Amino acid sequence: MPRLEITGTERRYNTVAAIEDNGAWQMVMPFPRASIRAAALVGDERLICLSEDGELCLIAWRSRRDVVRRRLPRGDSCARRLFVTRDAELIAAYVSHVPSDETQYLHRLVVLRAADLEILLDGRGITWPSDGPIGRLSAEEAYPPRPGGPAILTIHGDLFEDPEGRLAFIGLRCGPGGSSYGLCRLERTDGSVRYDPLPDAVKPYWFSPSGRYAVTPRLDPSPRESEAAADAVGDDPRHRAQAVELWTTEPVAHVATLVARPGPEPHRVMTEVAWEPDERALWVKYGFFWDQKTEFQCIGLDGARSPVFAFGRYAGAKAVSTFGDVADAERVEIRFYSDAVFIPRPWCADSGPARLIAQDEDGYRPQASAGPSASAVGRFLARSLPVVTVADFSAAAIAESLGWLTGQIRADLAALLRSDALALTFRVGGKALTEPAFFARIARERIAVAPVLRELLTTYLEVQPALVAARNLYRQIWGPDDNQGALAPAMQALLHLDPAAHDVFRDYLAQRDGEHEDYSTTVMMQTYIAATGWRDRAMIGFGVYFALIRYRDGVISLGGGFLEEHGVLDAAEGLLDPADFAVLIREELDGFAARPDLDCHLGPDALSRELRASLATTAYGRRVLAALADRPAAPPGPT
Repeated sequence: MPRLEITGTERRYNTVAAIEDNGAWQMVMPFPRASIRAAALVGDERLICLSEDGELCLIAWRSRRDVVRRRLPRGDSCARRLFVTRDAELIAAYVSHVPSDETQYLHRLVVLRAADLEILLDGRGITWPSDGPIGRLSAEEAYPPRPGGPAILTIHGDLFEDPEGRLAFIGLRCGPGGSSYGLCRLERTDGSVRYDPLPDAVKPYWFSPSGRYAVTPRLDPSPRESEAAADAVGDDPRHRAQAVELWTTEPVAHVATLVARPGPEPHRVMTEVAWEPDERALWVKYGFFWDQKTEFQCIGLDGARSPVFAFGRYAGAKAVSTFGDVADAERVEIRFYSDAVFIPRPWCADSGPARLIAQDEDGYRPQASAGPSASAVGRFLARSLPVVTVADFSAAAIAESLGWLTGQIRADLAALLRSDALALTFRVGGKALTEPAFFARIARERIAVAPVLRELLTTYLEVQPALVAARNLYRQIWGPDDNQGALAPAMQALLHLDPAAHDVFRDYLAQRDGEHEDYSTTVMMQTYIAATGWRDRAMIGFGVYFALIRYRDGVISLGGGFLEEHGVLDAAEGLLDPADFAVLIREELDGFAARPDLDCHLGPDALSRELRASLATTAYGRRVLAALADRPAAPPGPT
């Protein structure tokens, strides 16, 4: 049976849908400029994907062929989840919340025909007659509530399908008369909704694959309610067993209370349930990852229960876990991150209350559920990148191609982006080169294209801010490799070919997310200074600017100050007398504080204090401080 994973890279996160079939991975990228918010298999041949901006794409994944695309209706809530019916005839796109509180949210449920994504039902609320529990899904705006208007649609937990093939969900305060909590079932044909009330307590319900059963935590278990609770101890709530309630959906009824953890031990929060395929038993997960203690247990509908299992490998660790395969006849798979550990089935019959599984017993498999390899994903994504064709690796041919690229960036930078990243493939004489490899070769062979590189980068820096604002990106466009800004390899090549290009590097450093992008201030800066050194007054000025950039980025200097980070203070001592260096520092401080594109909320005085801390560490620096002391007080910075 095909298995679906959503993957990507750090910068192109969740952009690839990967389907494993008979041990081989097939990859598709449904949205070249957006991430995948949700995806699901539609039968064995098709795949439905939902983008972060509300576009649906139905794909014949074996041939990588789009079947149909449709944008969901605009509304107050953008769908975040997908559900496909068992017969693969309907797809539901919806929003829901974890049942953790009684806050009423504005949700939306859209039901589409799977064959062509035709919208069949669209609901923001439910209208109810005055005389019964049968209402109708309504596309009418439900907020604010009004007499005779639809009840606000608030969905708790997952959609599921009941045994009759109806879409169903737990609704909060959306039943007739505003009743608090109930099971809503939606008829496929006419959008009518049947409502069955549940106890008012807000809590999760986990439904079985057929929709016939549900289990929910027993919030106040009583030992007298069923024979299954016979081993609970006493009437004092402190000594009652932790239990789960078993419910049926047709009719909606509480049919049994199943003891999970007998005795007076503190109750653990049930956070996940996985049903076994035959629905005769279920697996419960206890605890959140931040509890540093996650436990697992099998409970049978006949009242049988396994010990409570925990894994020594993850004892005391904040590890994210979920159920993997609970259908295997020999062992049950539990996933911690992308790794897998196992519980042997025979251990479920042990009579003890708990069992800690040692590392040499857990069958640990690393990266068991990681999807295709990172290199395979990278190669697949590279095929989707914009291609720059270069006739050969000569200066003339490279200059011509980079000139073409500059024109494309000036005309429509947005068309070159993939999500929030600009990454390119260069095809040189028919051979593909990655963007970093192409520019690294230009630098290594010292191809005389520095003026063209300068024009490329200055053009990009000119048009980037408007696109960042239009796309609502956070400060910058990212580049080809993790932690690189856009055109970082080109910037590095320009600095290598033209050491005086620090004027371009200034603007490049200014227009970046300094909190998260540090490739330019570590690798690029170290390479630049190692190759060129601090050769003149202009470079020393750039060194002061760079120290201020580091301070703006929020970096904390632990080594004496930012002026010492790359040796600029020592270099200044050999090139400039203290008074001249003081003048240069004043110029840089005034210019830095006045640049709006730096997004710096620090005034000249705060910036000056940081540089003064660096200067105070050497005798030369202290003479510079004396020269700076003659400066009149700076006007107050922004608050």
